Amino acid sequence: MMLGAFEDSELEPNEMQEVAFHLARCESCTGILADYSTLGRNLRSIAPEPMLAGFSSAVVARVDRLPQPVTARIARFIRRQADAVGSGVAWGGAVAAVAVATLVLITPYAEQFANRGTHSTASIARAEHGAVPAANQLATADEPTMADNDSHADISRLESENH
Repeated sequence: MMLGAFEDSELEPNEMQEVAFHLARCESCTGILADYSTLGRNLRSIAPEPMLAGFSSAVVARVDRLPQPVTARIARFIRRQADAVGSGVAWGGAVAAVAVATLVLITPYAEQFANRGTHSTASIARAEHGAVPAANQLATADEPTMADNDSHADISRLESENH
């Protein structure tokens, strides 16, 4: 009873082992199995193979032509729109994150570049009146600077020089 399924490898692994073990000891069943194999080969050679070229596309086209309920069409439309919006939100979020990271990383360098070589009018006026040493009267490494004496004065000076 199990020889046809054995020939087609349709049995469970333990059943395949049982039939193989039986076939090793039974010449009658081995002959019947050989007849099944010969019959299967002959039938396959007689029957032409069906042409499957374009079969799947024809089936899909036929399914697409079937009428669909309005609720299914609406649900499909909403899914497509949600997919499109979701990908747009993802791209927008990525672009915004890159923009924020760029601003955070570039801003200090941009400020240094913009302030390079410029002096505030207050520091120039104080230098002219002797309140702040002029460029040619800068303190040397041996002389104490304002930062050595009073940190509050140094902070005030820095705030007045930067806009």
